[in-house]
Amino acid sequence: MVMQRRLFGRLAWRVSLLTVLAALLGGCISPQSYIDPTLPSLRAEDLAPAASPKPVQLLYEFRTKGAPNAGATERTKDIVMDTVAKSRLFSSVSPTPVSEGGVLTIVIDNVPLTGNAVGKGIGTGLTFGLVGNMVTDGYVCTATYAAGGKSTSATVKHALHTTIGNKEGPPGLTPMKPGDAIPVMIRQMTLNALKGLGGSNL
Repeated sequence: MVMQRRLFGRLAWRVSLLTVLAALLGGCISPQSYIDPTLPSLRAEDLAPAASPKPVQLLYEFRTKGAPNAGATERTKDIVMDTVAKSRLFSSVSPTPVSEGGVLTIVIDNVPLTGNAVGKGIGTGLTFGLVGNMVTDGYVCTATYAAGGKSTSATVKHALHTTIGNKEGPPGLTPMKPGDAIPVMIRQMTLNALKGLGGSNL
């Protein structure tokens, strides 16, 4: 579990950058992440299971500002694979081609929404956390399902707010460690994208 959290921590590169700068310049300033509430919070059991589920090949990629991020893809692919498998929409989920099934492609793109992350991190560190900052990262999840010569796509958007130093988070949201928030956010995006594709009608 400790190793898993470290791996997820590396994924949030902007959050990690702020954390390192603040830690070096300002001592013990720990970040807190808040999952934006705009996207509905779904559980796998909230999706109706497919009446006649078929196998599916899952193609997944994580991107940073539109560019492929192989490291982040490797660290998060199991989360997406597990989420799709637990959706009960498919009889099996495989990274390789399947017979008599479809192809599900999921792309998650990390699009920063808050500029000058380096400057904000340095500022927080120099003030020893007395002046805090909040950085917001946007995420766009696009899912495409192709089977029987037909394809359908769905796109959902999400955001993660992270505070450092003496800065309150968005009101009403529960603070989490960045390494704990990222997997939750990825599952929410994946499930909402699957629902957008048609859920049990796939």
